[in-house]
Amino acid sequence: MHRRRFVRGALGTAAGATLLPALPARAAVRADGWQQAAVPDAAEMAGLRSVAAAGPRLAWAVGTEGLDRTTYGRPLSYRWNGTAWSRTDTTGLAFAGLLTRVAANASGEAWAVGLDREHSLWHLYAWDGDGWERVPFPGEGAADTALHDVAVAPDGSAWAVGTYENRSRTMHWNGRRWRWIRPLPSGNNNAAVGVRRSCRGDVWIFGSGVCARWDGTWHEIPLEGQMSNVTGMLPVAPDDIWLCGYNWTLPGGRPPAARLSHYDGTAWQYVGAPFTGGELTGIVGDDRDRPDRIAGWEYPDWNRAHYLRWDGGDWVSERGPESTTPVLINGITRVPGTREYWSAGSTSFFPYPPGQVRVERLRPPAGRSR
Repeated sequence: MHRRRFVRGALGTAAGATLLPALPARAAVRADGWQQAAVPDAAEMAGLRSVAAAGPRLAWAVGTEGLDRTTYGRPLSYRWNGTAWSRTDTTGLAFAGLLTRVAANASGEAWAVGLDREHSLWHLYAWDGDGWERVPFPGEGAADTALHDVAVAPDGSAWAVGTYENRSRTMHWNGRRWRWIRPLPSGNNNAAVGVRRSCRGDVWIFGSGVCARWDGTWHEIPLEGQMSNVTGMLPVAPDDIWLCGYNWTLPGGRPPAARLSHYDGTAWQYVGAPFTGGELTGIVGDDRDRPDRIAGWEYPDWNRAHYLRWDGGDWVSERGPESTTPVLINGITRVPGTREYWSAGSTSFFPYPPGQVRVERLRPPAGRSR
């Protein structure tokens, strides 16, 4: 909703006008190693919301297709087999809506979150080797139940965050069933929009008003005065945490403001990013959860993705390849065991002009350590 207001405010809505025109021609810009990946087209309007990799020969990207002002769209899913991206069959999902999140581990176990937009119902799906199989969970189908994110541990256990019985809650999969664990003892009921399992084995949940760690007991970190929309978290350590996202700070549907924050064990501080207008949409760490890459898009230079790379002491710009359309990246993942990355998104804001899916890949040249 906010994104649509922004586009209308920025470009107008004259009848027949192209909503997101290409920017004026300019000299070619080096793409810093990122390349557009070939992906089969989907039914416009199409976009990818999330991407996850199990390894060099297995990855998934999920989202929606066939979305316009009169439909709820259909779930969309792709799989990478080490050579090419192909569509996976989603006809068995049998609902109008989208797959919002996907997560995987190095063993190839994967989970996806689905939203039936027509009936406002949330579902969980496990990858069975050929497609997505629906897995029931407590509260599924209830009007007060929602799911926002999922994470998969190396041992196959999984975690999901959302709301249950009108409370912000976290859910755990033990390999056989899902169960909701106890809520935050502080009574904080701000919705957690994301969940991450660190390489140390603890689980973190985060959102615009919540940041907490679970190691069998909840440890909550105050988060007052932070960004209004949190899109990603990297818990390097309990006293070294990064949050990325954006704020809607100006009235009238103006561009959002990209935001990046760091916690040092005592307080949160905003960190200057190479651009301000736009969004930071996801953050990944290396195999030791040290800072690595952040994905995003910049206004008005949105005809190429704007990534941030950690150079050991600061976040520096890293650009994707130029495009004749906008490049609106929504998710990023590091390929386990490699220095490669996938990112995924769309070529347009909803609903016009109708966009297509966008996938980019980074394969750093030999000799670059990070």
